[in-house]
Amino acid sequence: MHIGILEDDDTLAQHLAKVVQSAGHTSAVFNTAKSFLSSLTRNTFDLLVFDWKLPDQDGLKVLKQLRASFQGDTPVIFLTGMHDEQAIVNALEAGAEDYCVKPLRPAEFLARIAALQRRIYPVKQTGGTQTHHGYTFDLVSRMINWEGGQAQFSGKEFELARFLFENADRSLSRERLMQEVWSREDDPFSRTLDVHISRIRSRLGLSGQSNIRLRSVHGFGYQLITYAAVGQDD
Repeated sequence: MHIGILEDDDTLAQHLAKVVQSAGHTSAVFNTAKSFLSSLTRNTFDLLVFDWKLPDQDGLKVLKQLRASFQGDTPVIFLTGMHDEQAIVNALEAGAEDYCVKPLRPAEFLARIAALQRRIYPVKQTGGTQTHHGYTFDLVSRMINWEGGQAQFSGKEFELARFLFENADRSLSRERLMQEVWSREDDPFSRTLDVHISRIRSRLGLSGQSNIRLRSVHGFGYQLITYAAVGQDD
């Protein structure tokens, strides 16, 4: 997962980054609410870790702003020195998924992250295949099968398609897609991502003819829309 860390204590923030990295995750660190909220216009996170007391506003207000945004379904864990019962209740009622009290206990914290990952981002996998929304991905042959169709893809196209399906109905930034598939930042002058998206959309029939559609999110990235979301305007 790609985890956003909102923590104004630089030492703790860097320690947190190393802890999540040890479990195979990537992270981005922010020390102000302003810098974090600004990042939402160009990045997509799978999980967010919020401190409560920040230099420009408190974490609870940041959470409420997040929940009102188009990335409002991103899970949030509070990691804070605020340990009274009412603070915990307020955070959970505002939409936080979990609440941890400092000092950081790395093993417990990673276990909570793993539990959230299993619950929110489940992957249906049997042997060398994964199935998402009626599309089966063969991880060895890079073949994708669905009712009435079959297509084999190159490595990058296959990984991009799989990531889109694993994150269906989420708006994914160009930066996140490039980092996930190509392990590099997006180049605004490059059409690499757009060409791959176009081929995936065409070969899997994701232009609106079926119940699943791959659309662009203006100025941000792409979104694979499934059943419940079909019919929304681009």
